[in-house]
Amino acid sequence: MTDVDSQGLFWLYQIPNLALAALMYTLMGRFVLSLFFADGSDKVIWTVFRQITQPAINAVQLVTPFAVHERVVVLLTVVWVLFIRLVVFVSFAAMGWMPTIVGAPRP
Repeated sequence: MTDVDSQGLFWLYQIPNLALAALMYTLMGRFVLSLFFADGSDKVIWTVFRQITQPAINAVQLVTPFAVHERVVVLLTVVWVLFIRLVVFVSFAAMGWMPTIVGAPRP
């Protein structure tokens, strides 16, 4: 690990990771809710989930064929967000910036 403040590295990694995790689980929630609510429903929970996740879904729709159903695009967005989380993890690990547990023995 490089000589950088461990607490700073912790938050430098965790903030984007937690934001992407929240987006991923919100997308999963939107998929489950789409099984119960119609697309034009005015229920508050459905509206909130749509507003939070729509920017990510719009980004994935740019590279997805128009023939793909919206529910499938939501699942594809979950896969893309998971892939981005993996890239963040591997990038931090490759640079040696992963936070370490204080007191843990090093190999």
